[in-house]
Amino acid sequence: MIDVAVVGGGISGLSVAYRLNIAGFKVKVFEKEEVAGGTVRTLKIEGYICELGPQTVLGDEKVISFIRDTGIEPIFASEEAKIRYIYKNGKLIPLPTNPIAFLTSPLLSLKGKLCVIAEPFAKRSDKEEESVAEFVIRRFGKEFLDTVVGPFLSGVYAGDPYKLSVKYAVRKIYELEKNYGSVLKGAFKLKALGPRGRLVSFNEGFGEFIRHLETMLDVERNNAVLKITKKENGFNLKTVRGDYEAKSVVLAVPAYVASYLLRDISFSASEEFEKIYYAPLVVINLGTDKGGIPDGFGFLVPRYEKKRILGVIFSSHIFKGRAPEGKELLTVYVGGAMDPEVVGMEDERIMDIVSSELKEILGIDNIDFYHIKKWHKAIPQYNVGHGRYYNLKNEIEEKFRGVFIAGNYIEGVSMADCIRNSEKVADKVINFLD
Repeated sequence: MIDVAVVGGGISGLSVAYRLNIAGFKVKVFEKEEVAGGTVRTLKIEGYICELGPQTVLGDEKVISFIRDTGIEPIFASEEAKIRYIYKNGKLIPLPTNPIAFLTSPLLSLKGKLCVIAEPFAKRSDKEEESVAEFVIRRFGKEFLDTVVGPFLSGVYAGDPYKLSVKYAVRKIYELEKNYGSVLKGAFKLKALGPRGRLVSFNEGFGEFIRHLETMLDVERNNAVLKITKKENGFNLKTVRGDYEAKSVVLAVPAYVASYLLRDISFSASEEFEKIYYAPLVVINLGTDKGGIPDGFGFLVPRYEKKRILGVIFSSHIFKGRAPEGKELLTVYVGGAMDPEVVGMEDERIMDIVSSELKEILGIDNIDFYHIKKWHKAIPQYNVGHGRYYNLKNEIEEKFRGVFIAGNYIEGVSMADCIRNSEKVADKVINFLD
């Protein structure tokens, strides 16, 4: 009998499996696709190293330690990756990195800047839960929402600020108001005006890290789990390749897959997880001639600019070796919760849009190659009311002993969130088995 059956070979599943494996447990990972990694995918095309999913990990001490503990060394982003832009009125404007810089930046109007300065005097809301848009407008004004926060949420969630929950989508911001009465006061006190950590990747992209983790684990690819049944002393997993018995099960799959697999354990829970919305996203990697791309990480586009592009990452500027000599690699994002129909377009139509907008924004005339990846269900949306899924997860784990839930729809959507959360999940499994 297996000690732990981990269903799902994405970064959450592999990280949990690794921690349990080094703790001495017999672990098997079931992955339905031909390759592990979930949305973490890397392709090498014509000398370009293309990420089809996450581009970077913002690694804090815990995340970087975990990576190194597995026996692989990450690479770190260039210094210029600290420079980020917002496209406004036909120009790329550097995003200010501190409140003083905001006051001198052309990014906001005088009225917008005065709203930011007045944030410490904003009143708290009487509502039990607010959307990000409601929260930001109340504390910073609508211009700040439309020009700064909206594009930021496009970069993280590809989401709609009028639907995303401030309490769950940007919990740290929510807690600054809750604990200090003001976002700015709390940020100054904690000296935390921006995300902490270093941007990391690997020489051959994140695919290298996924392959590295796989070599240390028992991973069955091309083997989908079809049904999970609770037994007296554990669980039965019916898979494409046959039945397996396990003492415990970790569901490290998207919410809609967890919904399917939970139906024979808790039908009511199954129905709830099916309701989590995943925004679609189209990721375009493209190569062009070197020159003309400004130093920096990339840029985001406010919705009022009436562009289909959500943002562009200057991939070959962030990490060396991402493009052949004399070339640049850009990664372009379109679609999202506010423009979902793009994912259904023909590739040629998508490239017509992208080419036209890149020429206008960056002056790019030639595209040497491109690769399009359509994610019909890309990023789970932490919309208002998302707290019920936290509660549901806890109820399932308490009521159905031996079932554990991981994945980016509960504790954060980033790879760093998944790696950090894998420690909590692994500890719960270890306590159960011990």
